[in-house]
Amino acid sequence: MIVTEAARQLLEDCGVDRERLALEWASAAEAPRFVELITGYVSRIREKGPLGSGPDEIPADVVGRRLKAAVKAAGARKPRTLLGKLAKKMAKEGDYSRDAISKGVKAKVFPAMRSVRIATEVGMILEEGPADLKKLCSDTGASAEELEKILAPMLKKGQISRKKDSFSLSS
Repeated sequence: MIVTEAARQLLEDCGVDRERLALEWASAAEAPRFVELITGYVSRIREKGPLGSGPDEIPADVVGRRLKAAVKAAGARKPRTLLGKLAKKMAKEGDYSRDAISKGVKAKVFPAMRSVRIATEVGMILEEGPADLKKLCSDTGASAEELEKILAPMLKKGQISRKKDSFSLSS
């Protein structure tokens, strides 16, 4: 449940309706239930339409870029480590309620995943050419303050460079 909630929050951050992810359990002996679950899920997704077509979803090309960055974020060391620490904390406390899981992921894991997702996406955007802070904010969905915090270590490491108001990948 912890990993599923982290995935839901990350999908929502990418502009995908969180209901597009479902996790249900059915044993091998429950073939009719399995068919019912899959049929219901496929029907709900068909009603929603393609990615980027829902009322709260962003355009498909932006969703695609964000999802590529999110895959890297989900596999990054810091978010994985924080997931493990959250799981240990929850085991110690014995509270596996949906509310506790959601709050724990939102407070501990999600900020790290979002930061990695945005940093990765900035790199993808800058591969296409220089961009100013306003464009990076618009394209990543991050605030200027959030982006400044993410860009500072990238500048320090020499991954990107800044000329006036424009950022570019370092050669």
